[in-house]
Amino acid sequence: MTSKKAALYAAAGATLTAAVQAATGMATAATESVILNVGGGPDVLACQATAQQCGVRAWVFDLSTPVTISVNGKVLVTSAPSTDATTPGRGTVETTWTPQTAGLYTITGQQGSASQSISLQIIDNNSPAAVFKHLSVFLGHMACSGSGAHDCPVIGVE
Repeated sequence: MTSKKAALYAAAGATLTAAVQAATGMATAATESVILNVGGGPDVLACQATAQQCGVRAWVFDLSTPVTISVNGKVLVTSAPSTDATTPGRGTVETTWTPQTAGLYTITGQQGSASQSISLQIIDNNSPAAVFKHLSVFLGHMACSGSGAHDCPVIGVE
């Protein structure tokens, strides 16, 4: 495979991965030094709606320099990375964030001069869109459990 084709396939794969993660409420951004992941929490609207806890993790390769995670410039945590048991040579800093108001937020992971940011649009947890999302998950669960299936998803977790 030529290097041009390889670069094209790599770019297409990265674009597809980012689109899938954004559509599912998870987002990941990467540079050579920082890989930022935003997503996951105890509710189906985690990282999508106000008052819902959102997990934030920065993976780094430099284990000796502190990492700062911030939202719209406000520092959530600054910490030395912990060794990531699943990936040798990589460290992580994790925190949670609970947005209180609807709007566009920029989450940034920074280590030294390297940084990566992800933007999230947060909706009001009491908005019609949020109520519809909760209702559709509940109805899907009810339909699944009513079918006799044993592998129905847990309500509140997507």
